[in-house]
Amino acid sequence: MRLIPDHYLQIRDLKIYNDKVKDNFKLVALGDLHISRLVDNRKLDPIKFQLDKEKADYITFLGDLVDMPRELRKKEKREELLDLLKTSAEIAPTMVVLGNHDYIEEKCGAKHYSYNEEFWDEIANIDNIHLLNNSYYKDEKVFFMGYMHTFDYYSNVKDHHHENLEAFYEDFKKHNELYQDLPNDVLNIGLIHSPEYAKLDKNIKLLKDYDLLIGGHDHDGCIPFGFGNFRRGIISPKKEILPADVRGFRTLDTGTNLLISGGIVKIQDCTPTIIHPFNHLCPMQMDTITFTEGNQETEISKRLIYTKK
Repeated sequence: MRLIPDHYLQIRDLKIYNDKVKDNFKLVALGDLHISRLVDNRKLDPIKFQLDKEKADYITFLGDLVDMPRELRKKEKREELLDLLKTSAEIAPTMVVLGNHDYIEEKCGAKHYSYNEEFWDEIANIDNIHLLNNSYYKDEKVFFMGYMHTFDYYSNVKDHHHENLEAFYEDFKKHNELYQDLPNDVLNIGLIHSPEYAKLDKNIKLLKDYDLLIGGHDHDGCIPFGFGNFRRGIISPKKEILPADVRGFRTLDTGTNLLISGGIVKIQDCTPTIIHPFNHLCPMQMDTITFTEGNQETEISKRLIYTKK
């Protein structure tokens, strides 16, 4: 059983240098939980354990916490997610952004908006949790921005893109507080579930004053064992073969760093059952980022932790 990658948690450790850092601090980033019948406490308990062990100053959840909005109507799944987020909030200030699977229901190829206001309000009211739906959090060390993509971004696809990159621009530019007059005395970190927007130059120009952007959504390109820091994957969640720019850490043309977190689940429950076993080819993934003063190149290393007892 120890040969099955899905029984492991792969942790990518980054050390990012920036002259705005006064006191070192650590952030843990988690993406794409896709809680469903395929994801229960057998996966979530090792995550809780590791979150506690990392001793982070901040924790971020990057969206797609559930596989579909309908999962939030199941008492057991609601409680699993609530317990995970409460555990996180007891450890450190926890930032939460939503992904398409959290508020867009899909059935038989049709999509519709399905935001569970009652549940997400409950999350937002938990002490030390900050649900960043087009809003921000700031303290003496960091400014976090969280953006929630519009329904059109995911459903009104144009040209050859799998997301509507123009829809991002048209909506994001309305939120002046998310990109204008950002603080210059702390690190500016943007949390946006889908990083596909970064494939359009005018989008990344809107975000040029951020030091780091973090997203998920692309499931590490379903790379077995999570090898390497290369940017191309094997297949994307949209079933694109050999997709480009779906994983890893890189610097955009504006100088802003972009990190795409690999996420916990690669093949989610809403995909055809016949391909669910391929989940076992890929490890669960988590990112830790330590910010320290200086201007050196970012340092990246990886750890692999066996989670089955």
